[in-house]
Amino acid sequence: MAREKIEIKKIEKRSARHVTFSKRRRGLVKKAQELSILCEADVGLLIFSSTGKLFQYCSTSMKMILEKYQKYSNTNTTINNEQFIEEEIQFENQEVIRIRQEIEDLNRALRRMHGKDLEGLTMAELQQLENKLEMGLRQVCSKKDECLFKEIYELQKQGIQYLEENARLHLQLNEMQSCHVEDNNAEELLFIEHLETHDHPQSSESTIGNPYNSRLHKASIIDNEASDTSLQLGLSI
Repeated sequence: MAREKIEIKKIEKRSARHVTFSKRRRGLVKKAQELSILCEADVGLLIFSSTGKLFQYCSTSMKMILEKYQKYSNTNTTINNEQFIEEEIQFENQEVIRIRQEIEDLNRALRRMHGKDLEGLTMAELQQLENKLEMGLRQVCSKKDECLFKEIYELQKQGIQYLEENARLHLQLNEMQSCHVEDNNAEELLFIEHLETHDHPQSSESTIGNPYNSRLHKASIIDNEASDTSLQLGLSI
């Protein structure tokens, strides 16, 4: 029967945690002892419990193993740092070379787009360059047409707005002129009524009732005044 797999996480119960620590510690020390005996290796094991208690195992001498570890660690760190710096410099140099090559290729392609530095190109390369130029020219023309159509649409839209505004202003002007004419006619009728009331009281009703007669009456008054003036000046009519 297969053993049940235990989930690796902190054991919340304190007593169970201490029991597990004791069992696992003894098993770890046993594995370290077996490793030192079977492989003739120097093994040093340090274990601190959650309460701060120290447990250790050493196949020879813990002091000798720690000194050996410290010496190896310092030497290995120095070697690793030098190797890391050298690798970084080499990588940066390669990156600089790659970027320079890309820049040179782009500059060469740009010069060829302008019809320069075409020496050494084969017929296939020249044909490919021509196709690229034609494709670019078509895209430029398409973009130019799009901008032109957009400008035409905006101008037509503005023209429609101007026509609508012009029609609105004409309508307002006609309304203002119509109101002005009506006001003038009303003032003229009031003036005629005033004259007829004072000069011919009995015929005021007929004059007001007929605007045409009012105009004739006004004209006859003007003619009479002109005749009187001519008689006074001794002129013949």
